[in-house]
Amino acid sequence: MLKTEKAPVFVQLLKKMQDSSHPFYPQLMIDGNGILHPRGMCFCFGSACHLRVLADLPTIGVGKNLHHVDGLTNSRVRELLEAEDNFNVDFIPLVGDSGNTLGAALHSSKGSFKPIFVSVGHRVSLASAVEVVKRTCKYRVPEPIRQADIRSRDYLRKHH
Repeated sequence: MLKTEKAPVFVQLLKKMQDSSHPFYPQLMIDGNGILHPRGMCFCFGSACHLRVLADLPTIGVGKNLHHVDGLTNSRVRELLEAEDNFNVDFIPLVGDSGNTLGAALHSSKGSFKPIFVSVGHRVSLASAVEVVKRTCKYRVPEPIRQADIRSRDYLRKHH
């Protein structure tokens, strides 16, 4: 699994941040899912959940795409977002057929029509996760994830 391959790299980076007293340690925002994952809440297989087990840090999963899980589909979420009751809200909770709240669909910036999907990874509430993500969004994707994407692509372009 891809997340298993990534985990040792994440853990090394976290150790480096911890050792250097980095100002963003011990907070993690993962470009991936927390409990909003097809393998289910009880197993918690999203990247944010997987890393939480290894690092025991507060983690938030931020997905750019919706995994179809517990009856939540793209069309169902689109209907919820377009519903008159939800027209002026920033986010809607994503409640599956089981009745469990698995995350939130969030319009993260003005003019953003495509939502991002926020879910709990570990040691953070959904309300706190949504607030942290909202505060870090200048564009659709939260700035820490956006910068990581930009910088990693730049590194790969220069070195590979």
